[in-house]
Amino acid sequence: MSSYVTASELIAAPDGNHLDLATALAATPLGLVQNPVFFTGVLSRPDIAAAGMLAVADVAASRYADAGLMGRLANLDPVVTASGDRLRFESFSACNGVHARLDLLPEALGSGQVGFGTTNVDINQPLRTALARVHRDQALHLSVGKGELRASSLIETHVERKVNLPERWIRGLAEVPALTEAMTLAGQLTGATLAGFLADLPRSAPPGPNVYLVPSTPRWRQMNRRLPGAIPLTGAGRLRGCERIARQAQTLTVYIAPNDTTAWVFDLPGARFTLVLSPDPYRGFSGEGTLLMQLTRNDTAAHGQRLLAALDWSPTVDKADLALRTDMTPGETAAGLAWLAGAGWLGYDLSETAWFHRELPIDAHKVLRRHPRLTAAHKLLEDGAVTRTPAGWSVSGSHDNHYAVTTTAPDSNGNPRLRCQCAWELEHSGTRGPCKHILAITIALRSA
Repeated sequence: MSSYVTASELIAAPDGNHLDLATALAATPLGLVQNPVFFTGVLSRPDIAAAGMLAVADVAASRYADAGLMGRLANLDPVVTASGDRLRFESFSACNGVHARLDLLPEALGSGQVGFGTTNVDINQPLRTALARVHRDQALHLSVGKGELRASSLIETHVERKVNLPERWIRGLAEVPALTEAMTLAGQLTGATLAGFLADLPRSAPPGPNVYLVPSTPRWRQMNRRLPGAIPLTGAGRLRGCERIARQAQTLTVYIAPNDTTAWVFDLPGARFTLVLSPDPYRGFSGEGTLLMQLTRNDTAAHGQRLLAALDWSPTVDKADLALRTDMTPGETAAGLAWLAGAGWLGYDLSETAWFHRELPIDAHKVLRRHPRLTAAHKLLEDGAVTRTPAGWSVSGSHDNHYAVTTTAPDSNGNPRLRCQCAWELEHSGTRGPCKHILAITIALRSA
């Protein structure tokens, strides 16, 4: 846990508005730093920056499903990563099914110098009200962290607000990059066709209906059933998270993952705004399980640590170049990247087809150990619940239940595919990662 020593605020001054964003405990190249300064300078497009930050904050304050979670997860502060030449602001909806990211690119940051590190920023209600009034012709000086507070005593705090980064967010920050890396281009809109598409979106209460978009000329068609090549927009109301930046959007590029996760990338002057939507409004990213099979390997941590030393807070990380510089095989690199992503240390930029270094101020090892399904799988092994049978394996569960796990055709890497008869596998058929029984068997096989 960490705290802000002041509140974020927007101050009117003779030389223009001054936007001071308060920072919390941060992971930086120098280690953990309390309330660091990541950026200070005059923005070239203050209207874009203000609208984008509000859009990220809007998503953090929104709930599209799971009403019971709102009380625990409301008012969460966006995560900001400074990468030396750009700033990235990220958040999740309270239901964890929508991820938002604003990238303020070098051309938006003017002559300001960007530091390196990751932390939370305080975007409070008074600041939101002030940001909504920022115009393009107003000079806006942005400070991410206040310099004069670096020497302040942490005991003499003016504002004591706890910063909560729940494990749902941490696991979501791991899953979204893994899902987006596997995406392919689905369609693109520009100019008047983009404006028309956004105007035609359903305006019902969230999460909204499920629609399917058929890319066509001059406008995309909306269907209530899926046709070949159609783009799924499940819970269409969730795309309303782009409303703050819609007027400035120049291009919308849509990507889709094999499990129907979609990404909607809006190109803005000097910035990009990305919304990633889960395949179903009632499906949070924290439970996707994309990385679980890689994390069952005994060597993932070792490979991840080797890669971590080579990341160097780079704004873009090329996987092939990283493997070459570390002299690691493609398999070792994939395992290491999975471990880094699982710890929240990597994001993925669809527009640049590259990873970027993000390092959350958390105990990464603890997060990985506490992944529910991995924890349950290790518990099954500790309890001796996995036994070999002539047909495959049997895993004993609670209430004297026994689950049969059989082997199917091997995957592209020659590894055997496992099929379980438990309720999780029967419901999801492998679309949300393996169940704990398959994980336990995989761990046992790799250990052997």
